[in-house]
Amino acid sequence: MQPPPPENTTTRNERQGPSPWDNGRPKRGLLSSLIRLLVLVIIALLLVMPFTPFAGKIKQGLKEIVAARTGRTQVVTKEVEKRVEVPREVIKEVIKEVQVQPPLPEAFIPRKDADVATFFNGITIKSRLLTEQGTYASLERLSPDAYKAEFQLSVRVPKANQTVEELSRINPALPSLLPDLKAMLPASKVSGFYHKLYENKTSAIQRDITRLNKILDRHNFFDCETILELTHPTTNRRTLLIQSEMDVVCDGSDGDRQPSLDEYIYLSDYYQPFTSYAWSKKTKTPNPLLPRWEERLKKAKEQYATKGLSADKNRELKALIDLLTLEIKDMKARSSLIAEKDPFIVISLLFRGHSSSNKFTPQIGDYAVVIHGDKMYPAICGDYGPTQKMGEASLFMAKAVNPQATPYRRPESDLKVTYLIFPGTAEKPNSPPNLDRWHEKCSAYLKEIGGPGSGHELHRWADPFKKPEPVPVAAAPAGTTAPGTATTTPAAPGTTTPPPNAAALPSPAGSTPPAASATAPSPASPAATPPTTPLRP
Repeated sequence: MQPPPPENTTTRNERQGPSPWDNGRPKRGLLSSLIRLLVLVIIALLLVMPFTPFAGKIKQGLKEIVAARTGRTQVVTKEVEKRVEVPREVIKEVIKEVQVQPPLPEAFIPRKDADVATFFNGITIKSRLLTEQGTYASLERLSPDAYKAEFQLSVRVPKANQTVEELSRINPALPSLLPDLKAMLPASKVSGFYHKLYENKTSAIQRDITRLNKILDRHNFFDCETILELTHPTTNRRTLLIQSEMDVVCDGSDGDRQPSLDEYIYLSDYYQPFTSYAWSKKTKTPNPLLPRWEERLKKAKEQYATKGLSADKNRELKALIDLLTLEIKDMKARSSLIAEKDPFIVISLLFRGHSSSNKFTPQIGDYAVVIHGDKMYPAICGDYGPTQKMGEASLFMAKAVNPQATPYRRPESDLKVTYLIFPGTAEKPNSPPNLDRWHEKCSAYLKEIGGPGSGHELHRWADPFKKPEPVPVAAAPAGTTAPGTATTTPAAPGTTTPPPNAAALPSPAGSTPPAASATAPSPASPAATPPTTPLRP
Protein backbone atom coordinates (compact mmCIF):
# COMPACT_ATOMS: atom_id res chain seq x y z
CA MET A 1 0.00 0.00 0.00
CA GLN A 2 1.45 3.25 -1.04
CA PRO A 3 1.39 6.44 1.13
CA PRO A 4 -0.87 9.38 0.08
CA PRO A 5 0.66 12.00 -2.03
CA PRO A 6 1.81 15.17 -0.32
CA GLU A 7 -0.80 17.94 0.08
CA ASN A 8 -0.58 20.66 -2.48
CA THR A 9 -0.59 23.80 -0.32
CA THR A 10 -0.65 26.22 -3.15
CA THR A 11 -3.60 24.63 -4.70
CA ARG A 12 -5.60 24.68 -1.40
CA ASN A 13 -4.92 28.37 -0.76
CA GLU A 14 -5.98 29.28 -4.21
CA ARG A 15 -9.15 27.19 -3.76
CA GLN A 16 -10.21 28.42 -0.30
CA GLY A 17 -9.10 32.04 -0.54
CA PRO A 18 -7.13 34.05 2.03
CA SER A 19 -7.41 33.05 5.66
CA PRO A 20 -9.31 35.37 8.05
CA TRP A 21 -6.31 35.46 10.26
CA ASP A 22 -3.90 36.65 7.59
CA ASN A 23 -1.74 39.55 8.69
CA GLY A 24 -2.37 38.68 12.38
CA ARG A 25 -6.06 39.94 12.73
CA PRO A 26 -9.42 38.54 11.73
CA LYS A 27 -11.16 39.79 8.66
CA ARG A 28 -14.46 41.96 9.19
CA GLY A 29 -17.72 40.79 7.81
CA LEU A 30 -20.64 42.89 6.38
CA LEU A 31 -22.69 42.84 9.62
CA SER A 32 -19.87 44.14 11.73
CA SER A 33 -19.31 46.97 9.30
CA LEU A 34 -22.97 48.05 9.51
CA ILE A 35 -22.90 48.00 13.31
CA ARG A 36 -19.79 50.09 13.35
CA LEU A 37 -21.34 52.61 10.96
CA LEU A 38 -24.51 52.88 13.10
CA VAL A 39 -22.47 53.55 16.24
CA LEU A 40 -20.58 56.29 14.48
CA VAL A 41 -23.85 57.92 13.34
CA ILE A 42 -25.27 57.86 16.88
CA ILE A 43 -22.11 59.41 18.29
CA ALA A 44 -22.28 62.13 15.65
CA LEU A 45 -25.94 62.87 16.48
CA LEU A 46 -25.18 63.14 20.18
CA LEU A 47 -22.40 65.56 19.43
CA VAL A 48 -24.58 67.72 17.14
CA MET A 49 -27.90 67.56 19.09
CA PRO A 50 -27.05 70.22 21.77
CA PHE A 51 -26.67 72.76 19.02
CA THR A 52 -30.14 72.13 17.49
CA PRO A 53 -33.68 73.43 18.56
CA PHE A 54 -34.63 69.91 19.69
CA ALA A 55 -32.25 69.94 22.62
CA GLY A 56 -34.57 72.03 24.86
CA LYS A 57 -37.61 69.87 24.11
CA ILE A 58 -35.73 66.67 24.89
CA LYS A 59 -34.44 68.16 28.11
CA GLN A 60 -37.93 69.30 29.13
CA GLY A 61 -39.38 65.88 28.40
CA LEU A 62 -36.75 64.21 30.53
CA LYS A 63 -37.52 66.62 33.40
CA GLU A 64 -41.24 65.87 33.21
CA ILE A 65 -40.57 62.13 33.30
CA VAL A 66 -38.34 62.55 36.33
CA ALA A 67 -40.87 64.85 38.09
CA ALA A 68 -43.71 62.43 37.45
CA ARG A 69 -41.73 59.56 38.99
CA THR A 70 -40.45 61.50 42.00
CA GLY A 71 -43.69 63.57 42.77
CA ARG A 72 -41.68 66.75 43.29
CA THR A 73 -42.72 70.27 42.32
CA GLN A 74 -42.50 70.80 38.60
CA VAL A 75 -40.60 73.77 37.27
CA VAL A 76 -41.65 74.74 33.79
CA THR A 77 -39.38 76.90 31.71
CA LYS A 78 -40.58 78.45 28.49
CA GLU A 79 -38.31 80.05 26.00
CA VAL A 80 -40.10 82.53 23.81
CA GLU A 81 -38.25 83.81 20.84
CA LYS A 82 -39.04 87.39 19.99
CA ARG A 83 -37.68 88.99 16.87
CA VAL A 84 -37.58 92.75 16.50
CA GLU A 85 -36.66 93.95 13.09
CA VAL A 86 -34.72 97.17 12.82
CA PRO A 87 -32.93 98.49 9.76
CA ARG A 88 -30.02 96.21 8.86
CA GLU A 89 -30.22 94.45 12.22
CA VAL A 90 -32.18 91.57 13.82
CA ILE A 91 -32.29 91.42 17.63
CA LYS A 92 -33.11 88.09 19.21
CA GLU A 93 -34.64 88.26 22.70
CA VAL A 94 -35.31 85.19 24.82
CA ILE A 95 -37.93 85.52 27.61
CA LYS A 96 -38.09 82.79 30.22
CA GLU A 97 -41.29 82.13 32.18
CA VAL A 98 -41.21 79.87 35.20
CA GLN A 99 -44.46 78.23 36.37
CA VAL A 100 -44.41 76.68 39.81
CA GLN A 101 -47.19 74.33 40.83
CA PRO A 102 -48.24 74.87 44.47
CA PRO A 103 -47.74 71.94 46.76
CA LEU A 104 -50.75 69.76 47.50
CA PRO A 105 -52.33 70.44 50.92
CA GLU A 106 -51.55 67.88 53.59
CA ALA A 107 -54.75 68.64 55.64
CA PHE A 108 -57.86 70.90 55.73
CA ILE A 109 -57.04 74.63 55.85
CA PRO A 110 -59.82 77.02 57.09
CA ARG A 111 -60.49 79.98 54.78
CA LYS A 112 -61.97 83.48 55.07
CA ASP A 113 -62.35 84.99 51.61
CA ALA A 114 -64.03 88.30 50.75
CA ASP A 115 -65.28 89.79 47.49
CA VAL A 116 -66.98 93.05 46.45
CA ALA A 117 -69.43 93.48 43.57
CA THR A 118 -72.29 95.77 42.51
CA PHE A 119 -75.73 94.61 41.42
CA PHE A 120 -77.59 96.19 38.52
CA ASN A 121 -79.88 97.97 41.00
CA GLY A 122 -76.93 99.86 42.47
CA ILE A 123 -76.47 97.81 45.65
CA THR A 124 -72.86 97.23 46.63
CA ILE A 125 -72.48 93.71 47.99
CA LYS A 126 -69.55 92.46 50.04
CA SER A 127 -69.52 88.68 50.28
CA ARG A 128 -67.49 86.59 52.72
CA LEU A 129 -66.84 82.86 52.45
CA LEU A 130 -66.15 81.12 55.74
CA THR A 131 -65.09 77.49 55.84
CA GLU A 132 -64.62 75.28 58.89
CA GLN A 133 -63.90 71.65 59.55
CA GLY A 134 -67.02 69.51 59.62
CA THR A 135 -67.82 65.82 59.91
CA TYR A 136 -68.30 63.27 57.15
CA ALA A 137 -69.99 64.29 53.88
CA SER A 138 -72.69 61.63 54.28
CA LEU A 139 -73.69 63.29 57.57
CA GLU A 140 -73.14 66.95 56.63
CA ARG A 141 -75.49 66.71 53.67
CA LEU A 142 -78.26 65.99 56.16
CA SER A 143 -77.54 69.12 58.24
CA PRO A 144 -79.18 72.41 57.08
CA ASP A 145 -76.46 74.44 58.81
CA ALA A 146 -73.61 72.78 56.95
CA TYR A 147 -74.25 74.71 53.72
CA LYS A 148 -76.03 78.02 54.28
CA ALA A 149 -75.91 81.74 53.52
CA GLU A 150 -76.50 84.54 56.01
CA PHE A 151 -77.32 88.00 54.62
CA GLN A 152 -76.49 91.23 56.38
CA LEU A 153 -77.43 94.38 54.45
CA SER A 154 -76.05 97.63 55.83
CA VAL A 155 -78.10 100.75 55.03
CA ARG A 156 -77.46 104.33 56.14
CA VAL A 157 -80.80 106.08 56.61
CA PRO A 158 -80.37 109.74 55.61
CA LYS A 159 -81.16 112.65 57.89
CA ALA A 160 -83.61 115.37 56.83
CA ASN A 161 -82.80 118.89 55.72
CA GLN A 162 -84.05 121.46 58.24
CA THR A 163 -82.08 124.72 57.90
CA VAL A 164 -82.06 127.39 55.21
CA GLU A 165 -78.55 126.41 54.25
CA GLU A 166 -79.50 122.74 53.91
CA LEU A 167 -82.64 123.48 51.91
CA SER A 168 -80.74 125.94 49.68
CA ARG A 169 -78.16 123.29 48.88
CA ILE A 170 -80.91 121.52 46.96
CA ASN A 171 -82.36 124.66 45.38
CA PRO A 172 -80.45 127.96 45.82
CA ALA A 173 -83.53 129.90 44.63
CA LEU A 174 -85.70 128.90 47.60
CA PRO A 175 -84.83 131.87 49.88
CA SER A 176 -85.79 134.36 47.15
CA LEU A 177 -88.91 132.42 46.15
CA LEU A 178 -90.07 132.09 49.78
CA PRO A 179 -88.77 135.14 51.72
CA ASP A 180 -90.51 134.04 54.94
CA LEU A 181 -89.00 130.57 54.88
CA LYS A 182 -86.31 131.54 57.36
CA ALA A 183 -88.93 132.83 59.78
CA MET A 184 -90.89 129.57 59.64
CA LEU A 185 -87.96 127.18 60.14
CA PRO A 186 -87.18 127.78 63.87
CA ALA A 187 -90.59 126.40 64.88
CA SER A 188 -90.59 123.69 62.21
CA LYS A 189 -90.05 120.00 62.85
CA VAL A 190 -89.06 117.04 60.75
CA SER A 191 -92.34 115.31 60.03
CA GLY A 192 -93.05 111.89 61.40
CA PHE A 193 -94.01 111.02 57.83
CA TYR A 194 -90.33 111.32 56.89
CA HIS A 195 -89.33 108.77 59.49
CA LYS A 196 -92.31 106.59 58.54
CA LEU A 197 -91.27 106.70 54.88
CA TYR A 198 -87.81 105.32 55.61
CA GLU A 199 -89.24 102.85 58.09
CA ASN A 200 -91.43 101.51 55.27
CA LYS A 201 -88.42 101.32 52.99
CA THR A 202 -86.27 99.39 55.46
CA SER A 203 -89.15 97.07 56.35
CA ALA A 204 -89.62 96.25 52.67
CA ILE A 205 -85.90 95.55 52.33
CA GLN A 206 -86.03 93.20 55.31
CA ARG A 207 -88.97 91.41 53.73
CA ASP A 208 -87.21 90.98 50.37
CA ILE A 209 -83.62 90.60 51.55
CA THR A 210 -83.35 86.98 50.43
CA ARG A 211 -83.93 88.17 46.84
CA LEU A 212 -81.25 90.80 46.55
CA ASN A 213 -82.07 91.71 42.96
CA LYS A 214 -85.72 92.31 43.87
CA ILE A 215 -85.33 94.71 46.77
CA LEU A 216 -85.62 98.49 46.54
CA ASP A 217 -82.78 99.89 44.45
CA ARG A 218 -80.40 102.62 45.55
CA HIS A 219 -82.11 105.36 43.53
CA ASN A 220 -85.57 104.74 44.95
CA PHE A 221 -84.31 104.25 48.49
CA PHE A 222 -82.72 107.71 48.59
CA ASP A 223 -85.62 109.55 46.92
CA CYS A 224 -86.60 111.99 49.69
CA GLU A 225 -84.39 114.73 51.13
CA THR A 226 -86.76 116.05 53.76
CA ILE A 227 -90.38 116.42 54.91
CA LEU A 228 -90.88 119.50 57.11
CA GLU A 229 -93.98 120.70 58.93
CA LEU A 230 -94.01 124.50 58.63
CA THR A 231 -96.35 127.06 60.20
CA HIS A 232 -96.21 130.75 59.30
CA PRO A 233 -95.79 132.80 62.51
CA THR A 234 -98.27 135.50 61.40
CA THR A 235 -100.95 133.80 59.30
CA ASN A 236 -100.69 130.37 60.97
CA ARG A 237 -100.89 128.80 57.51
CA ARG A 238 -99.70 125.19 57.73
CA THR A 239 -97.49 123.85 54.96
CA LEU A 240 -95.88 120.49 54.38
CA LEU A 241 -92.55 120.95 52.58
CA ILE A 242 -91.12 117.95 50.73
CA GLN A 243 -87.86 117.84 48.80
CA SER A 244 -87.64 114.95 46.37
CA GLU A 245 -87.26 113.98 42.71
CA MET A 246 -90.07 113.79 40.12
CA ASP A 247 -91.28 110.55 38.59
CA VAL A 248 -94.07 110.50 36.01
CA VAL A 249 -97.60 109.12 36.27
CA CYS A 250 -99.78 108.72 33.15
CA ASP A 251 -103.06 107.42 34.58
CA GLY A 252 -106.55 108.85 34.41
CA SER A 253 -109.33 109.28 31.84
CA ASP A 254 -112.38 111.47 31.33
CA GLY A 255 -114.76 110.89 28.43
CA ASP A 256 -116.50 114.22 29.09
CA ARG A 257 -113.36 116.23 28.27
CA GLN A 258 -111.32 113.78 26.17
CA PRO A 259 -113.32 111.09 24.37
CA SER A 260 -110.17 109.53 22.86
CA LEU A 261 -106.69 108.86 24.22
CA ASP A 262 -103.20 108.45 22.85
CA GLU A 263 -102.75 104.73 22.20
CA TYR A 264 -99.06 105.09 23.06
CA ILE A 265 -100.11 105.47 26.69
CA TYR A 266 -103.47 103.90 27.35
CA LEU A 267 -102.81 100.60 25.57
CA SER A 268 -100.07 99.84 28.06
CA ASP A 269 -100.80 96.98 30.45
CA TYR A 270 -99.81 99.27 33.33
CA TYR A 271 -102.19 102.09 32.43
CA GLN A 272 -105.02 102.75 34.87
CA PRO A 273 -108.04 104.83 33.80
CA PHE A 274 -108.64 106.07 37.35
CA THR A 275 -107.12 108.61 39.74
CA SER A 276 -107.98 109.09 43.40
CA TYR A 277 -109.40 112.52 42.61
CA ALA A 278 -112.65 111.85 40.68
CA TRP A 279 -116.14 113.36 40.25
CA SER A 280 -119.54 112.47 38.81
CA LYS A 281 -119.77 112.44 35.02
CA LYS A 282 -121.27 115.54 33.43
CA THR A 283 -122.17 114.16 29.99
CA LYS A 284 -123.22 110.87 28.45
CA THR A 285 -120.04 110.56 26.39
CA PRO A 286 -118.55 107.16 27.32
CA ASN A 287 -115.12 106.71 28.78
CA PRO A 288 -112.68 105.99 25.92
CA LEU A 289 -111.35 102.92 27.73
CA LEU A 290 -114.77 101.39 28.38
CA PRO A 291 -114.79 99.13 25.26
CA ARG A 292 -111.39 97.72 26.18
CA TRP A 293 -112.46 96.96 29.75
CA GLU A 294 -115.70 95.33 28.56
CA GLU A 295 -113.72 93.13 26.18
CA ARG A 296 -111.41 92.07 29.00
CA LEU A 297 -114.43 91.19 31.14
CA LYS A 298 -115.93 89.16 28.31
CA LYS A 299 -112.73 87.12 27.86
CA ALA A 300 -112.44 86.54 31.60
CA LYS A 301 -115.99 85.21 31.76
CA GLU A 302 -115.35 82.90 28.81
CA GLN A 303 -112.27 81.48 30.49
CA TYR A 304 -114.11 81.09 33.79
CA ALA A 305 -116.81 79.05 32.01
CA THR A 306 -114.23 76.56 30.71
CA LYS A 307 -114.50 73.19 32.41
CA GLY A 308 -111.56 71.43 33.98
CA LEU A 309 -109.71 74.48 35.35
CA SER A 310 -107.88 74.19 38.62
CA ALA A 311 -109.30 75.69 41.79
CA ASP A 312 -106.53 78.32 41.87
CA LYS A 313 -107.25 79.38 38.29
CA ASN A 314 -110.98 79.62 38.97
CA ARG A 315 -110.31 81.70 42.05
CA GLU A 316 -108.01 84.02 40.07
CA LEU A 317 -110.54 84.49 37.25
CA LYS A 318 -113.38 85.12 39.72
CA ALA A 319 -111.37 87.88 41.41
CA LEU A 320 -110.57 89.42 38.01
CA ILE A 321 -114.25 89.35 36.98
CA ASP A 322 -115.30 91.07 40.20
CA LEU A 323 -112.60 93.74 39.80
CA LEU A 324 -113.43 94.48 36.15
CA THR A 325 -117.14 94.68 36.97
CA LEU A 326 -116.51 97.32 39.64
CA GLU A 327 -114.13 99.28 37.40
CA ILE A 328 -116.60 99.32 34.51
CA LYS A 329 -119.30 100.57 36.85
CA ASP A 330 -116.99 103.34 38.04
CA MET A 331 -116.02 104.32 34.47
CA LYS A 332 -119.70 104.71 33.57
CA ALA A 333 -120.44 106.88 36.62
CA ARG A 334 -117.33 109.01 37.26
CA SER A 335 -114.55 110.90 35.57
CA SER A 336 -110.92 111.21 36.66
CA LEU A 337 -108.03 113.54 36.14
CA ILE A 338 -106.03 113.05 32.94
CA ALA A 339 -102.28 112.92 33.47
CA GLU A 340 -101.65 114.26 29.97
CA LYS A 341 -103.83 117.33 30.51
CA ASP A 342 -104.05 118.10 34.23
CA PRO A 343 -101.35 119.43 36.60
CA PHE A 344 -101.40 117.30 39.73
CA ILE A 345 -98.97 115.58 42.07
CA VAL A 346 -99.03 112.10 43.60
CA ILE A 347 -98.80 111.70 47.37
CA SER A 348 -97.72 108.55 49.16
CA LEU A 349 -100.26 106.18 50.65
CA LEU A 350 -98.39 106.47 53.95
CA PHE A 351 -100.25 109.77 54.50
CA ARG A 352 -103.68 108.17 54.35
CA GLY A 353 -105.45 107.61 57.65
CA HIS A 354 -103.48 110.16 59.71
CA SER A 355 -105.57 113.29 59.13
CA SER A 356 -107.33 112.99 62.49
CA SER A 357 -104.05 112.76 64.43
CA ASN A 358 -101.77 115.02 62.38
CA LYS A 359 -102.93 118.41 61.07
CA PHE A 360 -100.17 118.43 58.44
CA THR A 361 -101.49 115.30 56.71
CA PRO A 362 -102.08 115.98 52.99
CA GLN A 363 -105.23 114.59 51.41
CA ILE A 364 -106.57 114.15 47.91
CA GLY A 365 -107.74 117.51 46.56
CA ASP A 366 -105.42 119.66 48.69
CA TYR A 367 -103.75 122.49 46.81
CA ALA A 368 -100.00 122.43 46.23
CA VAL A 369 -97.20 124.43 44.61
CA VAL A 370 -94.33 122.68 42.85
CA ILE A 371 -90.97 124.48 42.76
CA HIS A 372 -88.19 123.58 40.36
CA GLY A 373 -85.33 126.00 39.88
CA ASP A 374 -86.88 129.46 40.01
CA LYS A 375 -90.26 128.33 38.62
CA MET A 376 -93.42 127.81 40.70
CA TYR A 377 -96.35 125.75 39.39
CA PRO A 378 -99.88 125.45 40.90
CA ALA A 379 -101.34 121.97 41.31
CA ILE A 380 -103.52 119.74 43.48
CA CYS A 381 -102.94 116.40 45.17
CA GLY A 382 -104.59 114.19 42.59
CA ASP A 383 -103.58 110.59 43.27
CA TYR A 384 -102.04 108.20 45.76
CA GLY A 385 -98.78 106.33 45.18
CA PRO A 386 -96.81 103.53 46.89
CA THR A 387 -96.06 103.78 50.61
CA GLN A 388 -92.32 103.49 49.89
CA LYS A 389 -92.21 106.22 47.22
CA MET A 390 -92.00 110.00 47.29
CA GLY A 391 -91.90 112.51 44.45
CA GLU A 392 -94.26 111.93 41.52
CA ALA A 393 -96.38 114.15 39.27
CA SER A 394 -98.59 114.00 36.19
CA LEU A 395 -97.12 113.94 32.69
CA PHE A 396 -98.58 117.42 32.11
CA MET A 397 -96.64 118.78 35.10
CA ALA A 398 -93.51 116.80 34.17
CA LYS A 399 -93.37 118.31 30.67
CA ALA A 400 -93.56 121.80 32.17
CA VAL A 401 -90.54 121.02 34.36
CA ASN A 402 -88.68 119.35 31.49
CA PRO A 403 -90.08 119.23 27.93
CA GLN A 404 -88.11 116.02 27.31
CA ALA A 405 -90.13 114.11 29.91
CA THR A 406 -92.09 111.06 28.75
CA PRO A 407 -94.02 108.27 30.47
CA TYR A 408 -90.70 106.41 30.58
CA ARG A 409 -88.33 109.31 31.29
CA ARG A 410 -88.55 111.34 34.50
CA PRO A 411 -88.09 115.12 34.22
CA GLU A 412 -85.82 115.35 37.29
CA SER A 413 -83.79 112.48 38.73
CA ASP A 414 -81.99 114.50 41.40
CA LEU A 415 -83.65 115.61 44.64
CA LYS A 416 -84.16 119.14 43.30
CA VAL A 417 -87.95 119.41 43.33
CA THR A 418 -89.71 121.11 46.26
CA TYR A 419 -93.37 120.32 46.89
CA LEU A 420 -95.37 122.75 49.06
CA ILE A 421 -98.65 121.13 50.12
CA PHE A 422 -101.32 123.12 51.97
CA PRO A 423 -103.13 120.50 54.09
CA GLY A 424 -106.84 120.90 54.70
CA THR A 425 -107.47 123.04 51.61
CA ALA A 426 -109.36 120.48 49.49
CA GLU A 427 -112.74 121.73 48.26
CA LYS A 428 -115.73 119.42 48.42
CA PRO A 429 -117.34 118.02 46.42
CA ASN A 430 -114.73 117.25 43.79
CA SER A 431 -115.31 118.93 40.45
CA PRO A 432 -113.69 118.99 36.99
CA PRO A 433 -110.39 120.85 36.85
CA ASN A 434 -110.63 124.64 36.68
CA LEU A 435 -107.10 125.88 36.08
CA ASP A 436 -107.95 129.53 36.68
CA ARG A 437 -109.44 128.72 40.08
CA TRP A 438 -106.50 126.47 40.94
CA HIS A 439 -104.17 129.37 40.19
CA GLU A 440 -106.24 131.72 42.31
CA LYS A 441 -106.32 129.41 45.34
CA CYS A 442 -102.62 128.47 45.14
CA SER A 443 -101.68 132.16 44.85
CA ALA A 444 -103.67 132.97 47.97
CA TYR A 445 -102.12 130.17 50.03
CA LEU A 446 -98.65 131.01 48.72
CA LYS A 447 -99.05 134.62 49.87
CA GLU A 448 -99.99 133.39 53.35
CA ILE A 449 -96.50 131.93 53.72
CA GLY A 450 -94.75 135.00 52.26
CA GLY A 451 -94.40 134.05 48.63
CA PRO A 452 -93.67 134.47 45.89
CA GLY A 453 -90.68 136.74 46.40
CA SER A 454 -89.95 139.91 44.48
CA GLY A 455 -89.42 139.26 40.78
CA HIS A 456 -91.14 135.89 40.87
CA GLU A 457 -94.68 134.83 40.04
CA LEU A 458 -96.78 131.72 40.02
CA HIS A 459 -96.99 130.00 36.67
CA ARG A 460 -100.34 130.28 34.88
CA TRP A 461 -101.44 127.21 32.98
CA ALA A 462 -102.87 127.46 29.48
CA ASP A 463 -106.10 125.53 28.96
CA PRO A 464 -105.01 122.29 27.24
CA PHE A 465 -108.56 121.80 25.89
CA LYS A 466 -108.99 125.32 24.57
CA LYS A 467 -110.14 125.35 20.97
CA PRO A 468 -108.04 127.44 18.56
CA GLU A 469 -109.41 130.90 17.88
CA PRO A 470 -110.86 131.22 14.36
CA VAL A 471 -108.95 133.59 12.11
CA PRO A 472 -111.30 136.20 10.57
CA VAL A 473 -110.81 136.82 6.84
CA ALA A 474 -111.22 140.44 5.70
CA ALA A 475 -113.31 141.12 2.60
CA ALA A 476 -111.19 141.96 -0.46
CA PRO A 477 -112.02 144.81 -2.86
CA ALA A 478 -114.03 143.97 -5.95
CA GLY A 479 -111.93 142.25 -8.56
CA THR A 480 -109.24 141.10 -6.11
CA THR A 481 -108.64 138.02 -4.01
CA ALA A 482 -108.45 138.29 -0.28
CA PRO A 483 -105.07 137.33 1.20
CA GLY A 484 -104.93 133.76 2.35
CA THR A 485 -107.83 132.60 0.13
CA ALA A 486 -107.43 130.22 -2.76
CA THR A 487 -108.28 131.27 -6.28
CA THR A 488 -111.26 129.59 -7.93
CA THR A 489 -110.80 127.73 -11.17
CA PRO A 490 -113.42 128.79 -13.72
CA ALA A 491 -116.15 126.22 -14.08
CA ALA A 492 -116.90 124.51 -17.32
CA PRO A 493 -119.56 126.15 -19.47
CA GLY A 494 -123.06 125.27 -18.39
CA THR A 495 -122.04 124.25 -14.83
CA THR A 496 -122.12 126.02 -11.50
CA THR A 497 -119.29 125.44 -9.02
CA PRO A 498 -119.61 126.82 -5.47
CA PRO A 499 -116.54 128.64 -4.14
CA PRO A 500 -114.40 126.77 -1.59
CA ASN A 501 -115.11 129.33 1.11
CA ALA A 502 -118.30 131.20 0.44
CA ALA A 503 -118.12 133.07 3.74
CA ALA A 504 -114.83 134.67 2.74
CA LEU A 505 -116.13 136.16 -0.51
CA PRO A 506 -117.45 139.74 -0.55
CA SER A 507 -121.21 140.03 -0.38
CA PRO A 508 -123.11 141.67 -3.19
CA ALA A 509 -123.28 145.44 -3.09
CA GLY A 510 -126.02 146.77 -0.86
CA SER A 511 -126.49 143.51 1.10
CA THR A 512 -125.44 142.69 4.64
CA PRO A 513 -123.66 139.34 5.13
CA PRO A 514 -125.07 137.13 7.87
CA ALA A 515 -123.22 137.03 11.16
CA ALA A 516 -122.23 133.41 10.61
CA SER A 517 -120.30 134.34 7.48
CA ALA A 518 -117.96 136.68 9.34
CA THR A 519 -116.05 133.83 10.93
CA ALA A 520 -115.44 130.19 10.16
CA PRO A 521 -117.70 127.77 12.02
CA SER A 522 -116.24 126.64 15.34
CA PRO A 523 -115.33 122.95 15.70
CA ALA A 524 -117.64 120.71 17.63
CA SER A 525 -117.17 120.38 21.36
CA PRO A 526 -114.89 117.48 22.32
CA ALA A 527 -117.51 116.23 24.74
CA ALA A 528 -120.02 115.87 21.92
CA THR A 529 -117.63 114.34 19.39
CA PRO A 530 -117.37 110.54 19.34
CA PRO A 531 -113.91 108.98 19.16
CA THR A 532 -112.53 109.08 15.62
CA THR A 533 -110.19 106.16 16.22
CA PRO A 534 -111.79 102.86 17.23
CA LEU A 535 -110.29 101.45 20.38
CA ARG A 536 -108.60 98.09 20.18
CA PRO A 537 -109.42 95.55 22.90
